[in-house]
Amino acid sequence: MNKLKKMLLSMELEEEMREDSDDEVIILSDNLQEALEVGSKELNTDIAGLDYEIMEKGHPGIFGWGRIPYKIHIRRMVEDNRWKDLDDLHVSLDYGSSSGSYDENAKIAINGDAKIRIYKQGVFLKILNPRGDGKKIPVERVMEKIIRAGVLNYEKSIVEKEVKHPSENYIKIGPWVPKPEADSTLAVEVSPDEMKAFITISSPRPGGKHLTFKDIKAALNASNVVDEIMEEDIEDALENEKYSQTIVAASGIRPQNGSDGFIDYKVRIDKTIEFKEDERTGKVDFLKKDLVENVVQGQILAELMPAEKGVEGHTVTGKIMPAKDGAPTTLKPGKGTLVSEDGKTLQAEINGQVVFIAGKINVEEVYTVGGDVGLETGNLMFIGSINIRGSVDDNMNVKAAGNITVGGNVQKSLIEAEGDIIVKQGILGRDGAHIESTSGSLFAKFIQNATISVDKDVVVEEAIMHSKIDAGRKVIANGRRAQIVGGEVMVGEEIRVKQLGAQASTPTMIVVGTNPKILQQINSLSEIEKDAVTKLQKVEKNIKTLYQQKETQPETFNSEKEEILAKQLSFQDTITERVQDVQNEKLQLSEYLEVLSAGGKVHVEKTLFPGVTIEINGAKFEVKDEYNHVTLMEENGNIKIVPYQEDANEVKDWRKSRRKR
Repeated sequence: MNKLKKMLLSMELEEEMREDSDDEVIILSDNLQEALEVGSKELNTDIAGLDYEIMEKGHPGIFGWGRIPYKIHIRRMVEDNRWKDLDDLHVSLDYGSSSGSYDENAKIAINGDAKIRIYKQGVFLKILNPRGDGKKIPVERVMEKIIRAGVLNYEKSIVEKEVKHPSENYIKIGPWVPKPEADSTLAVEVSPDEMKAFITISSPRPGGKHLTFKDIKAALNASNVVDEIMEEDIEDALENEKYSQTIVAASGIRPQNGSDGFIDYKVRIDKTIEFKEDERTGKVDFLKKDLVENVVQGQILAELMPAEKGVEGHTVTGKIMPAKDGAPTTLKPGKGTLVSEDGKTLQAEINGQVVFIAGKINVEEVYTVGGDVGLETGNLMFIGSINIRGSVDDNMNVKAAGNITVGGNVQKSLIEAEGDIIVKQGILGRDGAHIESTSGSLFAKFIQNATISVDKDVVVEEAIMHSKIDAGRKVIANGRRAQIVGGEVMVGEEIRVKQLGAQASTPTMIVVGTNPKILQQINSLSEIEKDAVTKLQKVEKNIKTLYQQKETQPETFNSEKEEILAKQLSFQDTITERVQDVQNEKLQLSEYLEVLSAGGKVHVEKTLFPGVTIEINGAKFEVKDEYNHVTLMEENGNIKIVPYQEDANEVKDWRKSRRKR
C-alpha cells in the first residue's frame, strides 16, 4: 500500500523524497533481488517499503568476463496520513477473500474478485465469479479498485454491466492515458552458461501500464534469448501479478548422450541360488533349485540392442550443444551358437546347456552318465558339460569344459570344471577329494574333509567340516543346520553362515579379503621375476666381462666376440623388458587385492564359538568368547564386531521371521 500512497501524493512530495539522501541509495549489483536486499539494509526498512528505478541495465558477461552490474536507484516510500483508510496494495483486495480457498466437500467458499489491466490498447477489466457459496463482488468495490489502479477515465455503465453478468474475460472499459514513469518494468538476466533466462517484473504504479507477453518476449529477444521461452510460466506470472519475483522465462535443453549398445541376454548367464523353506516343514529343499540352463536348437539366446544416437541440446540464446552417440557393440558367437544375418540375434545351433565363459554364450552338448562314475565308466574327460545321475566313486577323475552335475555324492575323487559344479547330495572327501572350478561356483548339500577351489562362490545347505576352501567371492552356508567347523576357509569377499565353529572349540581358520587364485598368480609371477632377475644378473656380468676384454685386449676382441656381445646386449633388453612386465602385472594384481579387501566381512547369523581365528584384510582376531548374531569386519587394522547384517538380496519369508522371535 506504501507504493499506492506514494503514487497518489503530489509530484512535489516525490521530488522531495528523491532529494533526501537518508531515504535513497544507488546500488551496483548483479541482479535486482540482491540490490533490494542491500537497499533494505542500507535504508533500514523492509523490501516491501522500497521503490526502485533501474538506471543502467547490467549483463552477466561470459564466465565472469565482461560482467556489467545493474545500477539501481532505490528509495524509501513515504507514509502519509491522508491514506490511512486505504489497504496495503500488497495485500489481496479480494472482497471477503479471507474466507479461505474453495473446497466442495468442506463447503468453503471464495468470493468474487476484479482484476484491472492497463495496456496501450486501453484499460481492461475482468470480473471473476465466486466459487462455491462465495459472494459476488459489489460494483462499489470494483469502482474502488479501478480508482486505486489510477484509472480516472472509464465507462461506468460497462463496468456495471460486467459486474452484473461477468464473462470472466478482459473487457475494455476506457482509453489508455500514458504515464510512463508509473509503467511496470522488466529486468532480464541470462545465466553464465546461457542455459536459463530469468525475468523480474515490477508492479506498475497507479495509472501505469502493465506488461504483456509480447513486451516480455521482445525484451528477451533483445537479450539474445530466442529459444525455449516458457510462455505459460510468463503468462501465469503476468496474470497472477508475480511482481519482484525471479521467474524462469526460458530454459535451454541440455544434450543427451546416446546410450551404449548392449546385449540383452535371454538366458541366465550368472547362476545364483535362493534358499526356500517348505511352508509345512520349514526345511530347505536344495533339489528343487533349477541350476542348469538347458536350451533347444533355434532358441534365441541373446539380442543385440543397438547404440542410441545422442540428442543435441541448445542454449536459450540458440547455441547448439553437441551430444555424443552411444558406443556400438556386437554379438560374438560362442561354441554351439549362430548369429543371425542382420547381426541382431544369437541362436542356439544345437540342443544343450548354456555355459557363459570369457564373455561369450556357449551351448555345450551334455554328456549324461545314467548311474555312478566308477570302474565301469572309467575316468571322464569331456569338452562340454557332464550330467552324472549317480555318484562319483573313490579314485575317479571327472573333467569337463562346461558344467558338472552330480545327482548323488562325491567320494574321494577329483572333479574339475570350467563352469559350475553341482553336487545334489554331499562331498565325502576323506581327506582325498579335490574339487576345482576355474570359472564358476560349487553348489553342494554339505562338504566334509575335502579341498575346494573355485573362482566364484561355494554354496552349501548344511555344513562345511574340516575342509580347505578357497573361493574367489563368497562362501555361503545358509540352511537350517548350516555351519562351518574346522579346517581353513579363504574367500575374497565375505562369509555368511548360521554357526561358525563348535562348542568343543574346534580350531577353525577364516581368512577374508584375499583371493586365493590372485595370490597364487602373484606367487607364480614372483618366481618368474626371481628367475628373470637371476638371468639378467648373469647377462649383465657377461656383458661387463666382454666390455673389459674389449677395452684391455682390443687385439684379441675379434668379430666373433663382437657378435656375442651384441647378442648379450639384445638378450639383456629382452630380459629387462620381461622383468618390467612381470612387476607391472604383480602391481596390478596387488592393487586389485587391495580393492577386494575393502569389503571383507564375516556374517554369523546365530553363534560364533571360541576356537575360531578370523583374519580380515590382515587383521586377526582369536575368538575366546561366544558371540551371537554378529558381523565382523576390519576397521583401522582391527577386527570390529557389529550386530548381524542381513543379506540385502535375500527375501525373508514371514514365517521365518516369526520363528526367530
